[in-house]
Amino acid sequence: MALELQNVSHTYQPNTPFSAVALDNISLSIEDRDLLALIGHTGSGKSTLAQHLNGLMKPTSGRVLFNGKDINEDASRLRELRFQVGLVFQYPEYQLFEETVEKDIAFGPRNMGLSDEEIKSRVLGAMDLVGLNPEEIGQKSPFELSGGQMRRVALAGVLAMRPKVLVLDEPTAGLDPRARSFLLSDIKRLHREGTTVVMISHSMDDVAALATRIAVMDHGSLAMTGTPAEIFAQPQRLIQMGLNVPQVSLLAGRLIAAGLPVKPCFRMEEMADQLAELLKGGDGDVA
Repeated sequence: MALELQNVSHTYQPNTPFSAVALDNISLSIEDRDLLALIGHTGSGKSTLAQHLNGLMKPTSGRVLFNGKDINEDASRLRELRFQVGLVFQYPEYQLFEETVEKDIAFGPRNMGLSDEEIKSRVLGAMDLVGLNPEEIGQKSPFELSGGQMRRVALAGVLAMRPKVLVLDEPTAGLDPRARSFLLSDIKRLHREGTTVVMISHSMDDVAALATRIAVMDHGSLAMTGTPAEIFAQPQRLIQMGLNVPQVSLLAGRLIAAGLPVKPCFRMEEMADQLAELLKGGDGDVA
């Protein structure tokens, strides 16, 4: 098991008139090689929860475990933990600061005390993982790049530390469709190659395409957990919590209501297969 939250609660400004409960008794397990999507309405506690996963925030009560050990038990070990649990904030390009792309990506590995040779190897490897060409942009300022490229530089900076768990807070927010597609492909490949991923997203289509499990937050509480099939089979409950459902699920519902022999689904590939079957005649010819 990679990460586990045990009865985690977090209150902002406790014991003041401005006290606000952001997390309320959350218990959640994140298994090795999961791609867990964390969804919920704005203000539901998703980002607060994410910042507990690598010790940037400490629970008011409860425990966060990494490989069975309480991450907040020994503050001196938090630095090492953050090399293992990498967090990419929403709009991470605003955190780029070095003179060149390569220097920015090298910042984390350099703080790990690695040799120059190892740092260079990690920088080149991370750039390759996110599809950036070192010869083309390695010596450029990060601020000369497009928004999508800057997002990928920020992701490469975390990947260069080779974390076991990657936490992404709205990774595609504000990106154009092409950059968004590239970044989602990067995330999918990283997960396929063995990285445990926690992804916060408002896009139910992205969640449906990528997630192996979903956790649904609602007003600081964990409302639902399950596979995408289990979660998206309850559209009315999601809608009541201020969430959308994948467009494919809506289409399937309309086709079913129209009397077509379509099964509920949430991934485009499943719908395409069903529609292809509908278009075939009894002898295999297109009707």
